[in-house]
Amino acid sequence: MSNIINLSQAVSETHSYQNDPRFQGLTKSLLIDASAYNQLLSQPNIVGVRTYLAINNGILSIVVVGVDTLGEDCTQGLLLGNAEPCPFTCPSNSPLL
Repeated sequence: MSNIINLSQAVSETHSYQNDPRFQGLTKSLLIDASAYNQLLSQPNIVGVRTYLAINNGILSIVVVGVDTLGEDCTQGLLLGNAEPCPFTCPSNSPLL
């Protein structure tokens, strides 16, 4: 299965989450700097990333870890977190919101 989707599917999925009463007022998106992802992906034997939902200071967040060829988390390597949440740092003009 491809992880690449088109804008129409992305809009449908993000709006479905944002309009669900269970998630009203919660984090809509999370920003991690591209250089951090590049560092994670440049580690030896990393073929993918896995994103875990997390709570950081009471706010929905993510932890990102590299994944090896066996599908295992490479937790001894670089881990990403401290993502900047929207509604605090939201894009000003995105069809995904």
